[in-house]
Amino acid sequence: MAAFHYQALNGAGQEVSGIIEVATRALAGTGLRERGLRPFELREVATPVAGRQSVFRHAPAVKPADLATFSRQLATLLSAGLPLLRALTVLTEQTGNPRLRAIVTAVSQDIQGGQSLSAALGRHREFSAIYINMVKAGEIGGVLEVVLDRLATFAEKDLELRTKIRGALTYPAIMGLVAVSVVVFLMIFVIPTFVTMFDDVGVSLPLPTRIVVGISNFLCGYWYLVAAAVAGGMQAFHRVRRTAAGRRQLDALALRLPVFGLLNRNVATARFARTFGTLLGAGVPILQALTIVRDVAGNTVVSDAVERVASAVTEGEGIARTLHDAQVFDPMVTHIMAVGEETGSLETMLDKLADQYEMIVDETVAALSSMLEPLMIVGMGGAVGLIVTALFFPMFSIVETFD
Repeated sequence: MAAFHYQALNGAGQEVSGIIEVATRALAGTGLRERGLRPFELREVATPVAGRQSVFRHAPAVKPADLATFSRQLATLLSAGLPLLRALTVLTEQTGNPRLRAIVTAVSQDIQGGQSLSAALGRHREFSAIYINMVKAGEIGGVLEVVLDRLATFAEKDLELRTKIRGALTYPAIMGLVAVSVVVFLMIFVIPTFVTMFDDVGVSLPLPTRIVVGISNFLCGYWYLVAAAVAGGMQAFHRVRRTAAGRRQLDALALRLPVFGLLNRNVATARFARTFGTLLGAGVPILQALTIVRDVAGNTVVSDAVERVASAVTEGEGIARTLHDAQVFDPMVTHIMAVGEETGSLETMLDKLADQYEMIVDETVAALSSMLEPLMIVGMGGAVGLIVTALFFPMFSIVETFD
């Protein structure tokens, strides 16, 4: 059983919060809505299973790559004809991650006690709602090995997408940090030394130098105000992010930003198509699949659109038409989904959409990376160059004085 800390709006529009204990995130959202609450944040909190806390306390985290490997190996063993318990025993011996090994052992014990695989996995927070529901659908349909293979592919593609984005933005982020550090070092430690020398000589400082010296004096004398402003800004951002209205505004802004807004929209499209297509391919009912997609969308604007789709499907309307009216995704996405609905190949169309938009994201990330790197270098060089130039202006006056 997992536990989720929620923040939600009640029927009077008041914000409430608390803890709900259910097997998956999707069930947490369903349970809250049954209570008349509209959740806008669900955060899983640690609730070790009784009697197993000492096993997990100091073990390393289970990474997505570990779960992908586990799913692929379990699917292979089941396809080879091994019984489930025997396959889990083999994986227990082969798994290198101590935490995952302990989890697999616990899952085996629960299955021996009469639980299903999905129920046993649902007791551990390392397995997401997508994972639990797909395994459950595989058990019901008798195609568990196929579903596990799909889960491994889904996890690998999702991890690959995240890794590419993170890798492309790491270098510019490091360059930005270095640039800020160099400028702050010059302002706090180097410029005051030159100011002392200029005062001793009695040279008149030109305007660019006075500006740089003023900034340096402010940073040296009021550094605590700068630190407080940065900390206050971060705290204010997190406070706004924790409110339903604030989070919705920030998520909408993320989709409208120049350049990065298009990247965020394409990432959301790829994630939506891959998740929805994988769930449908595993045999998860469409309404349940939409609920899971809504909860893992990562953007409240997209989540709201998916929720409207779920409501429309309940009333007998089409998915593509409702998504088109929401104007969250590109028209091409809804047109292709409409074709999939008409031809009964929605799952296939969603997989193709996911492949296409993941390729677009790759190209966008590569273009951003190649554009940001020289811009960061030019920016850092320009900032340092302006400071050095401002310091050299008085030097010319000193040289003329001695001449």
